[in-house]
Amino acid sequence: MPPRRLRVLAAVPVLAIGLTACSSSIGQDELETQVAGTLESRFGVAAGVSCPGDLDAEVDATTECTATEIDTGEEVVLRITVTSVEDGAAEFDIAPVD
Repeated sequence: MPPRRLRVLAAVPVLAIGLTACSSSIGQDELETQVAGTLESRFGVAAGVSCPGDLDAEVDATTECTATEIDTGEEVVLRITVTSVEDGAAEFDIAPVD
């Protein structure tokens, strides 16, 4: 049986990435695109990402998104937490939900 790549992601430490915050929130589409891009660039995992809505651009704001690996259909829930907001950019951590 081939290794399950999103399960490997679950063992990886929290990541930090940045993106521009529009007004006081990060738009759902932009958040999904940034999370999917991070999974692809850092892990080589092509995944569709679905988030329930916008994320407030405030420190400690959180949401949970679902990443679905395109090749296998494997799903993992990711917690997105804003860690800083400065000069129109929000940085956030991505961590698998256990």
